[in-house]
Amino acid sequence: MNKYVCKKSCIYRLTIFLILCFSFILPLPAQYPANYQYTLLPEKVIDEILNASSGELAWRHIVELAPYTRPRYDAEFTGNLRETDYILGKLKEYGLDYSLEIVGKTRTWRGLKGILQEISPGNAKLADFEEVPEMLVEGSEPADLEAQLVWAGDGSQEFFIRNSDAIKGKIIVTSSYPAMVHARAISAGAAGTISFYSPRPMIDPIQIPNLSVNGGGFAFLLPPREGIILRDRLMSGEKITVKVKVESKSEQVDLQVPQCIIAGRDTSAGEIILTAHLFEGYVKMGANDNMSGSAVILEVAHALNELIKSGKINRPERTIRFLWVPEFSGTIPWVNLHLQKVKKALCNINLDMVGLNLRANRSFFCLHRSGFSTAHYVNDVVESYMRFVGETNVEGITDELGRRGFAKRIVAPTGTDDPFYYRILSLHGSSDNAVFNDWGINVPGVKLITWPDNYYHTSEDNPDKCDPTQLKRALFITAASVYTIASADDKMANRILSEMLAGASVRLGIQMAKAADMVHKADVSGLQNAYKRAVYNLEGVAMAEKAAMDKITQLSINPAVLKAISTSQQSVDVILQTHLAALREIMTTKAQEYGIKAVDMTPGETEKRAAKIVPVPTEKALTMGYGGERKYISALSSDFLATHSYYGIVNTSEAAGLADGKRNLLQIKKMIDAQFEEESPLQDIINYFTVLKEAGLMKY
Repeated sequence: MNKYVCKKSCIYRLTIFLILCFSFILPLPAQYPANYQYTLLPEKVIDEILNASSGELAWRHIVELAPYTRPRYDAEFTGNLRETDYILGKLKEYGLDYSLEIVGKTRTWRGLKGILQEISPGNAKLADFEEVPEMLVEGSEPADLEAQLVWAGDGSQEFFIRNSDAIKGKIIVTSSYPAMVHARAISAGAAGTISFYSPRPMIDPIQIPNLSVNGGGFAFLLPPREGIILRDRLMSGEKITVKVKVESKSEQVDLQVPQCIIAGRDTSAGEIILTAHLFEGYVKMGANDNMSGSAVILEVAHALNELIKSGKINRPERTIRFLWVPEFSGTIPWVNLHLQKVKKALCNINLDMVGLNLRANRSFFCLHRSGFSTAHYVNDVVESYMRFVGETNVEGITDELGRRGFAKRIVAPTGTDDPFYYRILSLHGSSDNAVFNDWGINVPGVKLITWPDNYYHTSEDNPDKCDPTQLKRALFITAASVYTIASADDKMANRILSEMLAGASVRLGIQMAKAADMVHKADVSGLQNAYKRAVYNLEGVAMAEKAAMDKITQLSINPAVLKAISTSQQSVDVILQTHLAALREIMTTKAQEYGIKAVDMTPGETEKRAAKIVPVPTEKALTMGYGGERKYISALSSDFLATHSYYGIVNTSEAAGLADGKRNLLQIKKMIDAQFEEESPLQDIINYFTVLKEAGLMKY
């Protein structure tokens, strides 16, 4: 070998050796950019909001509002309910502009006494309403009797048919859902029922769910642990007789809505509305559901008000309104009473069950976005702060394989110091945000919630399940989100728009991955439908993203902002076309594999007809309020409705809400289908809008 080549080779090997040696001594450069987290608001404002956010104070409110379920006092039915007085008292103490509005009346069942006492063969109290109110099932009617217990297993209809003579006047014991078995038992002549049903007995054997019965008689619920003992005694042949004493009544109660505002500089600029339900009926009283949401928005009002008064942050341009509502039963009349004001609102942020200890319950803090019919920047604003807390409150790994602590520690002094577990999810109702998203209101509503929760709607939904750290984080996310929107100027409008474009890129990318999977999985007979659905889903998402960007005009109509909106929407179109081109390549390859022609996207006759229909809501629709379409549709002839069936539509409110005088019915279908797993038939959509037109709610 040439000496020069040999020497060069030795130097090369030595160099490589030294590099390898030093690689174990000196850190190698990171393969990805350093962790970079940001917020829409300036760091100084973020720090002020964080410093003012107290998880401990929120937790104390929960303890005061719902330490445990208790019978209500007489005074609560002649004046304010206890929870109302507590909220009003705190609002006064905090120096907020508050009021109480009565938006109607309702009736509620009220338990007064409920004792279930074994008198033979033993002498033992089995249940007592005064000790554990959940043991007396809501809807139970007064009773004073002695009766024998009968084990009915799961309470099937066959049991009552087979034993019709043996159960008259007896008390039925079952492991099944009380309402169903109770109705059968009372119909068969039984005096009442006892159940130890629980949806989550493996989680907590002493948990009693909040349930109700109707149709007469009485019902008791035992914890699964105690119910199983009673079951085994009956199954072994024991004859057990009990004495029952139940006192209950129906009470009229006001629908009370405590509220306050933090006035903006421009009171005509629209409001941001925060909601949390203070009442979920008047029997159930839950700590996480939903004293946690009520406590958090109380502290959001407290924190922002103090920061504004002290000059640490500026008064926002727009008003922030806080509502503590009876869930649905108070929200609906309040919204309908203030319809014109509500319709001018920018958005709703609804807090429902936000305080759960996440790690202990294997739970997540979830943001449920508004639907495509109310596509809006509030989704990206809240998501931005969720991500900030999630990415800065998690242990990282350093280049030296060491541990890096939380980048921005958001931990309550007496709470957990766990990572922040969060999820961003699509539209979901089942809470007051659904009222705002309804097409009769058409205000974007998002929901914050901890889920899953193994204790909600049970006797064990107590303050010990809530975590001051989670409350502090929920408080910060809510306060920062609402202040970002309320104080937004031209500069912030552009900033939010940039966030929306980034989010749109991600969401379209995720939808592209789903679309590609649909096509890849399609068999030869299903390729046509799979590809068309995949294309429509991508187009539906893109339309929603662009519609959300249009809402930035609520914050600014500066020409530069309007230009930025148009540019961002064009960027969405470019991304869409890139994905559609790639998807077509995937479909073409798949078709070649099957030896068939590529899918022809020429619209069919029904699609052509739908594309020509561009509905717009009438004045009647714009002023009907929440759920108003029902009375107009129900007034139509049954024959007309029978020939225009629309029950295949997954969400009719989303369908109607997408009608804006610009979209045709084919586009509306695309936007509905992109949100839901189940497809809504196009003919059903045509039928539904035909019904709405006949009812005077749409014109085209």
